[in-house]
Amino acid sequence: MDGLGRALPAVRRRTTAERGAVRTAQALVTEHGILTPRPQARRLKGMRVLESPAVRGWSPIDAPGGENGLSVDYSSPPLRISGALTALPVSPPYKAVVGGVLVVDTGAFNGSAMGAYVVPKDGTQPSLFAFGSLGSGVGFGPPLFQVRGIAAGFGWNSRVRVPMATELEEFPFLVALDQPGGRDAGALEMLGKLIGGQDAWVRPQEGDLWFAAGLAFDCFETFRGRAMALVQTGSDLTISLLGVAGMQLPTKSERKIARLEIGIEATLRPAAGELSIGAAFTEKTFLIDPNCKLHGGVGMKFWFGDHPHAGDFAFMLGAVPAGRELPVRYSRQQPAGLTWSIGSTVTISGNAYAAFTPKSLMAGGSLEVVFESGMLRAWLIAKVDALLEWNPFYFDVAIGVRVGVSASIKVWFVKITISIELGVDVRVWGPAVGGEATVHLWFISFTIGFGAERRSEEPALGWGGFQGMLPAPQTMVRTTAVAGYTGEGAPSTGLNDGGVKVWLVNSGGFTFTADTQGPVSAVYLDKTGTTPVATDSPVNILPMHVQNRQSHLRVWLTYNDGEETLTDWSPTVIRGNVPNGLWGTQPDGGGDGVIPDRILGVRLVSPPVDHGTSTGFIDEQAISFNPGNPGGLLPLSASEVPAGVVPVRQPGQVIAVIQSGIAAPATRDARTSLVEALASLGTDLGALDSDLSAYAHAAGTAFTAEPMLVPAS
Repeated sequence: MDGLGRALPAVRRRTTAERGAVRTAQALVTEHGILTPRPQARRLKGMRVLESPAVRGWSPIDAPGGENGLSVDYSSPPLRISGALTALPVSPPYKAVVGGVLVVDTGAFNGSAMGAYVVPKDGTQPSLFAFGSLGSGVGFGPPLFQVRGIAAGFGWNSRVRVPMATELEEFPFLVALDQPGGRDAGALEMLGKLIGGQDAWVRPQEGDLWFAAGLAFDCFETFRGRAMALVQTGSDLTISLLGVAGMQLPTKSERKIARLEIGIEATLRPAAGELSIGAAFTEKTFLIDPNCKLHGGVGMKFWFGDHPHAGDFAFMLGAVPAGRELPVRYSRQQPAGLTWSIGSTVTISGNAYAAFTPKSLMAGGSLEVVFESGMLRAWLIAKVDALLEWNPFYFDVAIGVRVGVSASIKVWFVKITISIELGVDVRVWGPAVGGEATVHLWFISFTIGFGAERRSEEPALGWGGFQGMLPAPQTMVRTTAVAGYTGEGAPSTGLNDGGVKVWLVNSGGFTFTADTQGPVSAVYLDKTGTTPVATDSPVNILPMHVQNRQSHLRVWLTYNDGEETLTDWSPTVIRGNVPNGLWGTQPDGGGDGVIPDRILGVRLVSPPVDHGTSTGFIDEQAISFNPGNPGGLLPLSASEVPAGVVPVRQPGQVIAVIQSGIAAPATRDARTSLVEALASLGTDLGALDSDLSAYAHAAGTAFTAEPMLVPAS
């Protein structure tokens, strides 16, 4: 019987020529180590293997509830294929998991493929993903750039957890590029790391889709790296570039004086308006001596677009110490520094940190040298810690040095340790400038203060200082055409040097928004409106230490130099998040540094057009038909050659002339002279309009484009 209880052909012993046989089995899955460091298949504990020339009567497993499995072992030198497909042990949040791996070795190339079909417990759609890699120990391509391996994968209804720069060395997709055949770890073990545990790399996510592709390469025979692109779409479009690269010096010698290996991660989330970049040393990095290890990394984050923190950024090196708290949205890094053991007696360790944001710069570090031999121990510790803030300007810098020695003496059965330490700590702050100095002796410590007292809280900004933290006035308050704009070019959204630009809109319907970059407590329509269309809680200004203030947004419409009421327009309130650092009451306001659901503006839709119930009187002349002059230059075929002067459009030279000249005194006098000349020839035009100022005003909106011109002759 096969794994599904169906009859198999009669079993006979394989001959040498039948090495290509495939094994099927029904297995009790009690361990995962199907694939060993060499590409071959082994029996699982408790597995009964039936050999036959081929697999017959097998169909794909659909989320089996039992212990079904299939193993494959094909050998035809130099080709060797080994793999397994089995139901894997499940744990929350999974209901069923079917996983498979396949290892291929051709001698010149080797590779592996793995995938899983997962049924979540929460009732969401099943998830599927597959990933494979192929590589060679020799590499191929020109000597300057040789490719050692390639990899690709995809996922459906699943999402990949993007690793931080410090996690890239453990990311299975990148590991597979250096170990395409799973030589250092079983392929099933790697599959378990992908989907198992609380921090699984691949998780079910309904509606999401991802693709990954990468390569491993050598450059100039000294630089070795792995790089991968990961694109995920669905709930959140995410584009990630991941890589690990390094080099050893010298390249030809057995003794290395340095090895640098850095992991780099860059992730862009266009819809969310976030870009993050991180880099970190791997555990293989050292300088001068293999015992001199470098660790830690740097990270950068930028926010843009519609993100509530658009314009904000952060550069982070190492781990910021306690007392230098930053908003949770800023990236967190592992401690950065070095550790160096010189022989068995001297240890050197150091660390550094830095954080650069639009508000401040904080940086610092420490260096510790310890000598220990027998009963004697000596040490030197130096540290620095600095904070600079620009708005308002403030600094706080601390420097300290300590030197000590201790000795342990054994008197009879008693061990006595004698320690002597000298140290000085100096801290300076301002403005107003002040500080303190602390002297440490082995038996006493004392502090001397000088200058102004250290601030207990951040001082309040004036209105001028706070304005510098806001967006430019041209973008602080915006009016944006949403639908129905028919003018040329993009409509203006804010104030400019020439004032507010007139909008040309569709009379059949128009929609626009009016919003601000800060919260408002009430929205009013029309210049004289007294009843708000929406209200919210009062506005606070954290940098100014101001609370419970009123901020009103008033929207009105001007049409032909007159005010048009908006009371019959349909308003919709616009809400969003605002930064707690600007509009909160406490610096640590929580909520990822934002205040949610504040009124930011209003969306207005024009009332429907009233077409009336009658077209009105239409005279005979209005509906008459002019067939045109058959003998005229009106070609009725596309093959006819155009005749006459080609009209041209001269931007800014027609509408502007009409506006400035149609009602000018010189034009009015010339028009009067022309009428009088026609009257003297017997053509009386009757009463004419003497004031054409309305025509001059309407010329700016009556045309959708500059009229085309031909010479008058």
